[in-house]
Amino acid sequence: MRAKGFGRSRLAATAVAVLLVTLTAGGSLAGAGDDCPPNPEPGKCYEKVYRPAQYESYVDQEADQQRPVQPAYRVVTKQRKIREASFVWQVIPCDDHLPARRDH
Repeated sequence: MRAKGFGRSRLAATAVAVLLVTLTAGGSLAGAGDDCPPNPEPGKCYEKVYRPAQYESYVDQEADQQRPVQPAYRVVTKQRKIREASFVWQVIPCDDHLPARRDH
């Protein structure tokens, strides 16, 4: 086997490997579309905003377990979750300094 032929096959194998990695990564780089709003309207700008979980505080009475002979109650402040944390899309003003999109 000659050294020149071996170098060319290594170069070809490297090029094929790079091509395969590029083609398979292209689909995974696109993602599931979470970075685009569903049904965006042309000419509007959107921003993905984090909305934290929302809790409600309330006061409850609990029986005091330390004094079982004479029932006593204590006031306890508790919280319950009203809404889970999520991301929402909001329409925002578009920057005028961005170049207009031209479709050819």
